[in-house]
Amino acid sequence: MARMVRKQIYLSREQNERLRRAARRLRRTEADVLREALERHLGDRRGGVSLARDPLWAIVGIAASPHGDLSDRIDEHLYGARRR
Repeated sequence: MARMVRKQIYLSREQNERLRRAARRLRRTEADVLREALERHLGDRRGGVSLARDPLWAIVGIAASPHGDLSDRIDEHLYGARRR
């Protein structure tokens, strides 16, 4: 893990309670939940959003196919073999 720098922040009572519940639900420390929230908000170190944390990444593979060549031969699979 990277070297940590200590920060002190003020939270509203509601934010504090939501953070406490989230940490308990996720079985993680409040600090870890805050760090993840910051990473999501600020993006990864390269300036983009981490794929592992991108909600759209969760749908990858949702329409899995038994055909290993589906992306290469999509028209054939959708419309049948070409007629010459």
